[in-house]
Amino acid sequence: MCVIIGVVLSAVLSTIFGVYSKATATPYIRTLFGMSSIDLISGVTLAVIIAAFFLLAVVSGLIRDLTYPTKSPLKFAIEVLLMGFLPALVFLLMAVFRGYPINSTVLEEFGMLLAKFSILHVLLQFSGFYSFVFPPK
Repeated sequence: MCVIIGVVLSAVLSTIFGVYSKATATPYIRTLFGMSSIDLISGVTLAVIIAAFFLLAVVSGLIRDLTYPTKSPLKFAIEVLLMGFLPALVFLLMAVFRGYPINSTVLEEFGMLLAKFSILHVLLQFSGFYSFVFPPK
């Protein structure tokens, strides 16, 4: 269902930008009613991520599936660290491969991704998603 909504929203935005937008000095940026395409897409993406994260937090608070974390706290802690560290490590490697120095900005983004993916893993566990995907034996 989410994929269908995403495809429909993408088609609508592409049509709107194709019909009503104006070219700018940069070939991959257009303006729509005075708003940059980058600003619009970034804002919508951020709003969807925040809304989904908030909804997942509410569901996690209501369900509170603590079966696996209480049964195997060390394994769950290792999972949380790996689920946070590995995706963030990809970002760090991308910065290096693209020739950017490892500075405070890159490390700050690395830390933000580490925290985001770790919290997402905890919320998915508390929401019961992992118990559904991996039912207890």
